[in-house]
Amino acid sequence: MNNVQEISKQNESYRRGVLLLAGWVSAVMSLFLYPFVFGMLAVISGILATKNNKSRIGVYLVVFSILLMGIGLAFSKNILSDVYRR
Repeated sequence: MNNVQEISKQNESYRRGVLLLAGWVSAVMSLFLYPFVFGMLAVISGILATKNNKSRIGVYLVVFSILLMGIGLAFSKNILSDVYRR
């Protein structure tokens, strides 16, 4: 029974890590492509990562994804023109 609990904890840890990685990638992508879509994906990933345990990393992900999504929405034309100009 103890092995089952350890495997369950490892699976949960792996799932949380994948959610956090996907969230951070989505948060950064919200600066460049479809800020609202990728920003909301990052927020949802952060919320799901902090759902069962109170991880601060997920909370940071939610806050930074909202900030990056706002920056992406405000400056989307300026950022894209700078990226494509190079």
